[in-house]
Amino acid sequence: MLQLTYPGVYTQEKSSGVRTISGASTSVAHFIGPTRTGIDNRPVRCLNYGDFERQFGGLHPQSSLSYSVLHFFANGGSEAFVTRLPVSGSAAASSVVPGAGAGATALTVTALGTGATGNGIFLEIDSFDIGADPFSATADTKRFNLTVVDSVTGTVERFTDLTTASGNARTADSVVNDPATGSRLVKVAMAPRDAAGPAPTGTVYKIGAGPATATIAADLKLVLTITRRQTDGTADAANTVTALEVVALPSGSPTPASPRELVARVVGAINQTLRATPAEFGKLAGAEVQGELFEGGTQFRLSLTRPTGPAGTARVHDATVTFAGPASGPSLSAAYNMGSVATPHVSSGPSRIRLGMPIAGLVTTATAGLDGAAHGQPSDTVFKNAVTALDGPDPFFNLLCLPDLVRPSTTDPAVAQHSNVVAVYAEAARVCAKKFAFLVVDPPPQVNDVGSAEQWKTMQLGFSSSHAGAWFPRVRVDDPLQPGSIISHPPSGAIAGVIARTDAQVGVWQAPAGTEAVLAGVYGPAVSISDPEHGLLNPVGLNVIRQFPIYQTVAFGSRTVDGSNALGSEWKYIPVRRTADYILRSLSEALRWAVHKPNGEELWSQLRLNCTSFMQGLYRQGAFKGTSARQAYFVACDASTTTQVDIDAGVVNIAIGFAPLKPAEFVVITLRQIVQPAA
Repeated sequence: MLQLTYPGVYTQEKSSGVRTISGASTSVAHFIGPTRTGIDNRPVRCLNYGDFERQFGGLHPQSSLSYSVLHFFANGGSEAFVTRLPVSGSAAASSVVPGAGAGATALTVTALGTGATGNGIFLEIDSFDIGADPFSATADTKRFNLTVVDSVTGTVERFTDLTTASGNARTADSVVNDPATGSRLVKVAMAPRDAAGPAPTGTVYKIGAGPATATIAADLKLVLTITRRQTDGTADAANTVTALEVVALPSGSPTPASPRELVARVVGAINQTLRATPAEFGKLAGAEVQGELFEGGTQFRLSLTRPTGPAGTARVHDATVTFAGPASGPSLSAAYNMGSVATPHVSSGPSRIRLGMPIAGLVTTATAGLDGAAHGQPSDTVFKNAVTALDGPDPFFNLLCLPDLVRPSTTDPAVAQHSNVVAVYAEAARVCAKKFAFLVVDPPPQVNDVGSAEQWKTMQLGFSSSHAGAWFPRVRVDDPLQPGSIISHPPSGAIAGVIARTDAQVGVWQAPAGTEAVLAGVYGPAVSISDPEHGLLNPVGLNVIRQFPIYQTVAFGSRTVDGSNALGSEWKYIPVRRTADYILRSLSEALRWAVHKPNGEELWSQLRLNCTSFMQGLYRQGAFKGTSARQAYFVACDASTTTQVDIDAGVVNIAIGFAPLKPAEFVVITLRQIVQPAA
C-alpha cells in the first residue's frame, strides 16, 4: 500500500494473479522388501540401476525386489525409492572400538543394515592433518578422523575432524548419525564423552633426518611382520608373514629427495620382496602393503590395501603391518631416526577394524551380522508395518510395488511365504488412495492358470480400490545370477516401468496397455492366454499380460481393481483414475500460496485463472474428451461454490470437472457385402 505524503508521481507494481502450475510427477516408483545390503527402513532414491547396486548390493537370489527394480529401469522407469526391510531373525554387525588409554572414549559402531554383509564393513581411524598434532606431548587426543569402507558396494565414507567433546558441532555421534549428511553405512554411540578418542588403526612411524650423503652407503634393511587374525581375533600363526627381511634402500641408490619418495620406495621394496617370496605373498590373498604420508611428511602409516570386492570369511584386510630393524647391520629405522631399532613405530594397530569381528587386545566386544531366516524374508508384521509407515512423512511416490509379498514359500512353491498377503495389499491400497498413488498388485504363487486367476480376482483378492490394479500372469525373465536359466517372476516391476514409459511418451491419460506397452527383457508370460480365456478375466477387472507374434510380450489390460463390469465404477480404467490423481496432486501442491489469503472475489478469480490455465494446458495436450474446452472441462470458484458459511469457517471451494478419455478396449468391425443390381 502506497504512503502518499508529498505531491508528485507515485509508481507501483501490481501482480497479474497468474501463478504457473507445474504438473506433479506421475511415475516415481516405491519398492518395499528385502535386499542384499543397505540401510534398514529408510527410503533411498535410485535414479538408475547402478544407484541400486551401489546402495543395496544389486541382485540377490532371496530378494524379488532386486529383480523388479532391474525390470522397472529396463522398461523405462527413471526414478524409484527403495525401502529395505530386515529379514526375520537377522542381526546387525557391531563393534566396540576402545579409546586410546584408560578412561578414554569408546565408540560403539553398528551397521545400519542387518545381515552378514555388515561384516564386510571396515573402519579406519586416525588423527592426521586436522591440527591435532598426533603422537606429540601437545596432541589433542579428543579429535580424530573416521573412514568407513563397505567392501560389498565399494562405498567409502570419510568424516574428518570429529571429536568426543560434548556440545561441539563436530561431535562424532551427531555428525555420523545425521540422517541427511551422515553415514549411510553405520551409526555411532560414544561413552564416555569428553575423553581421549579411539585408538588409531594402522602402524605409524615418525620420519626424522635421513642420510646426508647423495647415495645410500650400505643396504638399509627392515624386518617385516604382517599379523593376520583368526575368527576369534587371535593371531593366525599359519598365515602370518614373520621376520621377512627387506632391503628398503639398496647400497648405491640415490638418497630419497623427499619423505614422499622415501615412503614410495620403501613400500615398493616391501611389495617386491613379498611377490618374490610366493609362500609369504600367498598369505595375503592378493592384498599388498600400502604407505600413506601425513603431517607435512613427518609421519607415515603402513597397512594392507583395502578390499576390492566383498570380503570373505578369511581375515586379511584387518592384518597388522609392522617392521623393525635387522639384528645386525644398518637399518632403515636407525638411518631415519624413527626410534628404537626393535620398535621404531609410535603406534601399532590393525590396518582397519572389521565390523563384527573381535581383535585380541583391542576389540573385545563384537557382534557379527546375521542373515536371519533361510527364506530371506521379513516377518509378516514388519512387512505390514512398513506399508503403514507410508502414512507418515515419506518420499513422494506414484507407484507402489511389493514383489516379495507374493514370494513362494521355500517348502511349498504353491503357497506364499507371507501369510498376510491380503491384509498388506489392502493396507497398501488404503495408503495409495490417501497419497494419490497407484498400487501394482502381483499374482500370488497359487494363481497359475486362468481358473485360479478368475477365482483369485473375484473371491480372494480381499480388498476393493480404484487406486490399485492387478495383473496376471507372472513373466518369464533371465536370471543374471544363473546365466542361461529362465525364471518366473512377479510382473510389478516391469509393469511399473511400462507405466513410467507411457507417461513420458504420451501422458498419464494414456492407458499403459496395448501393442506399444511392450515388456522389455521378458521372454513371455508364464501362462499363455487365448482370446476366449482373456474374455473370462477382462470383465472381472484382471489385467492380462499377453504375447502376440511381431508385437512380443505386452500389457494388455488397463482396469483398476474396481474395474469389474458388475461394479460399474466410474473409476473403471487406470488412466482415468491416474489422471484424476495427477490433477489433484498438481493442484494441491501448486495452490498452497492461497492459504491465509483474504477469502473473497479477488482470491476466487486468481484461483479460477490459475486452475483454468492448468486445465487448458492438459486439454491442448489431448488429455480430455471433447471438441472444445467447454466440453472438456470446467472450473468454478465463486459465491456458488463458497458460501458465507464456508467463508466464516475459513474454507474456499474449487469445483473442477473433466471429461476423461477412456481406452478403446473393443474395436468392432462390421463388414457386409455389396450386392450389385442385375444388369
